[in-house]
Amino acid sequence: MKSSEIFELLTKDDTKARNQFTDDFRVELGHLSNIFSEAFSLLDDSDCAKEDSHRANLVSRYLYLAVESAVTAVQLLSTGHIAPAGNSMRISYESLCMATLLKKDVQIQIANGKHVFNFYDEFKKKTSNARADKALNLVIKNKEVLGLNEEGATFLKVAKNFYNSYSHASDILIHSKVKPSTSQLYVGGGYDLERINDFKIQIDFITRYSKNLSSWITAVAYNAA
Repeated sequence: MKSSEIFELLTKDDTKARNQFTDDFRVELGHLSNIFSEAFSLLDDSDCAKEDSHRANLVSRYLYLAVESAVTAVQLLSTGHIAPAGNSMRISYESLCMATLLKKDVQIQIANGKHVFNFYDEFKKKTSNARADKALNLVIKNKEVLGLNEEGATFLKVAKNFYNSYSHASDILIHSKVKPSTSQLYVGGGYDLERINDFKIQIDFITRYSKNLSSWITAVAYNAA
Protein backbone atom coordinates (compact mmCIF):
# COMPACT_ATOMS: atom_id res chain seq x y z
CA MET A 1 0.00 0.00 0.00
CA LYS A 2 1.43 3.35 -1.04
CA SER A 3 2.29 6.07 1.45
CA SER A 4 -0.05 8.48 -0.33
CA GLU A 5 -2.95 6.03 0.05
CA ILE A 6 -2.31 5.67 3.79
CA PHE A 7 -2.04 9.45 4.12
CA GLU A 8 -5.47 9.77 2.52
CA LEU A 9 -6.90 7.24 4.97
CA LEU A 10 -5.45 9.24 7.86
CA THR A 11 -6.63 12.64 6.71
CA LYS A 12 -9.94 12.22 4.85
CA ASP A 13 -13.36 10.93 5.89
CA ASP A 14 -14.63 7.97 3.87
CA THR A 15 -17.89 9.58 2.76
CA LYS A 16 -18.41 6.98 0.03
CA ALA A 17 -18.45 4.16 2.59
CA ARG A 18 -20.73 6.10 4.95
CA ASN A 19 -23.20 6.94 2.18
CA GLN A 20 -23.35 3.30 1.09
CA PHE A 21 -23.78 2.17 4.69
CA THR A 22 -26.58 4.71 5.23
CA ASP A 23 -28.39 3.54 2.10
CA ASP A 24 -28.18 -0.10 3.22
CA PHE A 25 -29.19 0.48 6.86
CA ARG A 26 -31.33 3.61 6.79
CA VAL A 27 -34.30 1.97 8.55
CA GLU A 28 -32.12 0.44 11.26
CA LEU A 29 -30.26 3.72 11.81
CA GLY A 30 -33.56 5.55 12.22
CA HIS A 31 -34.68 3.00 14.79
CA LEU A 32 -31.41 3.27 16.71
CA SER A 33 -31.61 7.06 16.66
CA ASN A 34 -34.98 6.85 18.42
CA ILE A 35 -33.66 4.34 20.96
CA PHE A 36 -30.62 6.46 21.80
CA SER A 37 -32.67 9.66 22.02
CA GLU A 38 -35.09 8.02 24.46
CA ALA A 39 -32.20 6.76 26.60
CA PHE A 40 -30.54 10.20 26.77
CA SER A 41 -33.86 11.89 27.62
CA LEU A 42 -34.57 9.35 30.34
CA LEU A 43 -31.15 9.92 31.83
CA ASP A 44 -31.53 13.71 31.70
CA ASP A 45 -34.78 13.43 33.70
CA SER A 46 -33.45 10.90 36.22
CA ASP A 47 -32.88 11.32 39.94
CA CYS A 48 -29.14 10.89 39.40
CA ALA A 49 -29.00 13.81 36.96
CA LYS A 50 -30.75 16.04 39.50
CA GLU A 51 -28.91 14.81 42.59
CA ASP A 52 -25.80 16.76 43.59
CA SER A 53 -23.93 13.97 45.40
CA HIS A 54 -20.63 12.59 44.12
CA ARG A 55 -22.00 9.06 43.88
CA ALA A 56 -25.09 10.05 41.91
CA ASN A 57 -22.94 12.11 39.59
CA LEU A 58 -20.71 9.11 38.92
CA VAL A 59 -23.69 6.87 38.23
CA SER A 60 -25.11 9.41 35.81
CA ARG A 61 -21.81 9.85 34.00
CA TYR A 62 -21.26 6.12 33.53
CA LEU A 63 -24.77 5.66 32.21
CA TYR A 64 -24.17 8.52 29.81
CA LEU A 65 -20.96 6.82 28.69
CA ALA A 66 -22.88 3.58 28.13
CA VAL A 67 -25.28 5.25 25.71
CA GLU A 68 -22.65 7.47 24.07
CA SER A 69 -20.36 4.49 23.44
CA ALA A 70 -23.16 2.63 21.66
CA VAL A 71 -23.76 5.70 19.48
CA THR A 72 -20.03 5.86 18.74
CA ALA A 73 -19.99 2.17 17.82
CA VAL A 74 -22.63 2.74 15.14
CA GLN A 75 -20.75 5.79 13.89
CA LEU A 76 -17.59 3.69 13.56
CA LEU A 77 -19.44 0.93 11.73
CA SER A 78 -20.69 3.48 9.19
CA THR A 79 -17.15 3.79 7.85
CA GLY A 80 -16.29 0.10 8.18
CA HIS A 81 -14.49 0.05 11.53
CA ILE A 82 -15.72 -3.23 13.05
CA ALA A 83 -12.94 -3.69 15.63
CA PRO A 84 -13.11 -0.15 17.10
CA ALA A 85 -16.91 -0.49 17.14
CA GLY A 86 -16.52 -3.69 19.17
CA ASN A 87 -14.23 -1.92 21.61
CA SER A 88 -16.73 0.91 21.96
CA MET A 89 -19.51 -1.55 22.75
CA ARG A 90 -17.31 -3.17 25.36
CA ILE A 91 -16.97 0.26 26.98
CA SER A 92 -20.76 0.54 26.86
CA TYR A 93 -21.57 -2.63 28.79
CA GLU A 94 -18.69 -2.05 31.22
CA SER A 95 -20.13 1.41 31.90
CA LEU A 96 -23.54 -0.10 32.69
CA CYS A 97 -21.81 -2.37 35.18
CA MET A 98 -19.82 0.47 36.76
CA ALA A 99 -23.00 2.50 37.23
CA THR A 100 -24.73 -0.50 38.82
CA LEU A 101 -21.86 -1.16 41.23
CA LEU A 102 -21.56 2.51 42.21
CA LYS A 103 -25.26 2.96 42.86
CA LYS A 104 -25.70 0.89 46.01
CA ASP A 105 -23.87 1.07 49.32
CA VAL A 106 -23.52 -2.70 49.68
CA GLN A 107 -20.72 -5.18 50.28
CA ILE A 108 -19.44 -6.69 47.02
CA GLN A 109 -17.74 -10.08 46.84
CA ILE A 110 -14.82 -10.48 44.43
CA ALA A 111 -15.56 -12.63 41.39
CA ASN A 112 -13.09 -15.40 42.28
CA GLY A 113 -12.92 -15.60 46.04
CA LYS A 114 -14.58 -14.68 49.34
CA HIS A 115 -13.16 -11.21 49.99
CA VAL A 116 -15.85 -8.52 50.29
CA PHE A 117 -15.48 -4.77 49.92
CA ASN A 118 -17.39 -1.55 49.37
CA PHE A 119 -17.13 -0.75 45.66
CA TYR A 120 -17.64 2.99 46.00
CA ASP A 121 -14.93 3.25 48.67
CA GLU A 122 -12.51 1.20 46.57
CA PHE A 123 -13.36 3.32 43.50
CA LYS A 124 -12.45 6.51 45.36
CA LYS A 125 -9.16 4.93 46.41
CA LYS A 126 -8.52 3.84 42.79
CA THR A 127 -7.75 0.26 43.81
CA SER A 128 -7.65 -2.68 41.39
CA ASN A 129 -10.89 -4.05 42.85
CA ALA A 130 -12.82 -1.20 41.20
CA ARG A 131 -11.32 -1.44 37.72
CA ALA A 132 -13.76 -1.32 34.80
CA ASP A 133 -12.44 -4.54 33.25
CA LYS A 134 -13.56 -6.39 36.41
CA ALA A 135 -16.98 -4.75 36.62
CA LEU A 136 -19.01 -7.21 34.56
CA ASN A 137 -17.87 -10.28 36.49
CA LEU A 138 -18.49 -8.44 39.77
CA VAL A 139 -22.04 -7.56 38.73
CA ILE A 140 -22.83 -11.13 37.70
CA LYS A 141 -21.31 -12.56 40.90
CA ASN A 142 -23.26 -10.09 43.09
CA LYS A 143 -26.46 -9.82 41.06
CA GLU A 144 -28.75 -10.59 44.01
CA VAL A 145 -27.43 -7.85 46.31
CA LEU A 146 -27.40 -5.42 43.38
CA GLY A 147 -31.02 -6.17 42.53
CA LEU A 148 -30.23 -7.67 39.12
CA ASN A 149 -32.42 -10.52 37.89
CA GLU A 150 -31.27 -13.51 35.83
CA GLU A 151 -32.45 -11.86 32.62
CA GLY A 152 -30.21 -8.87 33.28
CA ALA A 153 -27.24 -11.10 34.05
CA THR A 154 -27.81 -13.06 30.84
CA PHE A 155 -27.99 -9.79 28.88
CA LEU A 156 -24.49 -8.88 30.12
CA LYS A 157 -23.05 -12.34 29.46
CA VAL A 158 -24.37 -12.37 25.90
CA ALA A 159 -22.91 -8.91 25.21
CA LYS A 160 -19.53 -9.93 26.61
CA ASN A 161 -19.41 -13.17 24.63
CA PHE A 162 -20.35 -11.43 21.39
CA TYR A 163 -17.89 -8.56 21.66
CA ASN A 164 -14.94 -10.55 22.98
CA SER A 165 -14.38 -11.71 19.40
CA TYR A 166 -14.38 -8.16 18.07
CA SER A 167 -12.51 -6.31 20.82
CA HIS A 168 -9.56 -8.74 20.89
CA ALA A 169 -7.32 -10.26 18.23
CA SER A 170 -9.26 -13.25 16.85
CA ASP A 171 -9.97 -15.28 13.72
CA ILE A 172 -13.46 -13.76 13.56
CA LEU A 173 -11.98 -10.27 13.54
CA ILE A 174 -9.48 -11.20 10.82
CA HIS A 175 -12.31 -12.66 8.72
CA SER A 176 -14.28 -9.43 9.09
CA LYS A 177 -11.36 -7.52 7.54
CA VAL A 178 -11.16 -9.66 4.37
CA LYS A 179 -12.77 -8.62 1.07
CA PRO A 180 -14.48 -11.85 -0.08
CA SER A 181 -13.98 -11.43 -3.83
CA THR A 182 -10.23 -10.75 -3.68
CA SER A 183 -9.16 -12.03 -0.21
CA GLN A 184 -7.53 -8.63 0.25
CA LEU A 185 -7.44 -7.19 3.77
CA TYR A 186 -9.18 -3.88 4.35
CA VAL A 187 -6.98 -1.20 5.89
CA GLY A 188 -8.47 1.56 8.03
CA GLY A 189 -12.07 0.43 7.81
CA GLY A 190 -13.95 0.24 4.54
CA TYR A 191 -17.55 -0.71 3.82
CA ASP A 192 -19.07 -2.09 0.64
CA LEU A 193 -21.86 -4.46 -0.37
CA GLU A 194 -19.60 -7.50 -0.09
CA ARG A 195 -19.54 -6.98 3.68
CA ILE A 196 -23.22 -6.25 4.21
CA ASN A 197 -23.91 -9.54 6.04
CA ASP A 198 -21.07 -8.93 8.54
CA PHE A 199 -22.37 -5.44 9.24
CA LYS A 200 -25.98 -6.60 9.49
CA ILE A 201 -24.92 -8.92 12.31
CA GLN A 202 -23.30 -5.96 14.08
CA ILE A 203 -26.25 -3.61 13.63
CA ASP A 204 -28.80 -6.24 14.66
CA PHE A 205 -26.87 -6.99 17.86
CA ILE A 206 -26.42 -3.31 18.75
CA THR A 207 -30.16 -2.84 18.25
CA ARG A 208 -31.03 -5.77 20.55
CA TYR A 209 -28.51 -4.52 23.10
CA SER A 210 -29.63 -0.88 22.96
CA LYS A 211 -33.28 -1.76 23.49
CA ASN A 212 -32.25 -2.56 27.08
CA LEU A 213 -30.61 0.80 27.77
CA SER A 214 -33.74 2.65 28.86
CA SER A 215 -34.83 -0.09 31.28
CA TRP A 216 -31.30 -0.22 32.71
CA ILE A 217 -31.26 3.55 33.19
CA THR A 218 -34.65 3.38 34.90
CA ALA A 219 -33.45 0.67 37.29
CA VAL A 220 -30.15 2.36 38.14
CA ALA A 221 -30.54 6.13 37.76
CA TYR A 222 -33.93 6.56 39.41
CA ASN A 223 -34.02 6.56 43.21
CA ALA A 224 -30.24 6.29 43.32
CA ALA A 225 -28.34 7.15 46.48
